[in-house]
Amino acid sequence: MASSSVKAGASNLTRASYPQVTKIGARKRTKKLSDFDVVSEMGEGAYGKVILARYREPLENLIVIKSVYKDRILVDTWVRDMDLGTIPSEIKIMVALSEKPHENITEIIDFFEDKECYHIEMIPHGNPAIDLFDLIELQPNMPEEDCRNIFRQVVSAIKHLHDLGIAHRDIKDENIILDKQGHLKLIDFGSATYVRSGPFDVFVGTLDYASPEVLSGQPYEGKPQDIWALGILLYTITYKENPFYNVDEIMEGELRVPFVMSEKSIDLIRMILNRNVNQRPTIDNILAHPWLSTKPLIA
Repeated sequence: MASSSVKAGASNLTRASYPQVTKIGARKRTKKLSDFDVVSEMGEGAYGKVILARYREPLENLIVIKSVYKDRILVDTWVRDMDLGTIPSEIKIMVALSEKPHENITEIIDFFEDKECYHIEMIPHGNPAIDLFDLIELQPNMPEEDCRNIFRQVVSAIKHLHDLGIAHRDIKDENIILDKQGHLKLIDFGSATYVRSGPFDVFVGTLDYASPEVLSGQPYEGKPQDIWALGILLYTITYKENPFYNVDEIMEGELRVPFVMSEKSIDLIRMILNRNVNQRPTIDNILAHPWLSTKPLIA
């Protein structure tokens, strides 16, 4: 989904800030979009739109509402839940994650539906926040320690997902938002799925982050695709450009190294961007790499 350059929000809100929501989905057919005041539009794309809104009562807390058009939800992403009924897998996964939250993953508060859309309520992050795509544009000479801090948080989020048997399948700089302190959240679970549902025939992510096995038309597994996307992301954070310019380069091109930020960092990039899916590292292998295990500098 397209996103605005700056996401407005509030940095101190937690689930406890929304006592009006006692159970996720309990009012899915009685709550209405008109129950909220729109503060600003945050983004719009082919599958829906995102707004920053405010509860009218009893507490006027800010909330991010992602509205997903029902007629754009893919046929194979509908799931049946005993409590919530037939819903998009995005909602089912976000509800499951709300029961095991992670500091680097966006959190659902509630959802409701109308004739046209599902509306997903989420806690805002940052005051304001910026997505990683724009941060990279604004900071072309990002220090290595900042690159490591960002990537370490993303890897931590993906480890949490993989440990729960979930693949995100659309890891990219636009789906990562950061506050002023550099604390980030992974967002947009519209392509996420449980890995047990694989292998998958249809790619639902972003082409620049697609792995060789996806582009070759093979059935693919979710976790290795996430790992490849992490390699593209780390390269992009480091060099402020995509490592490959077209499908042929992704399949066979030599990895360009404009400069060596450090030997450990380029070693990690090369390790992750292994075209042989059977030799590609796991998320635990990445966390154990010396570049990530280096302790943060103390200011």
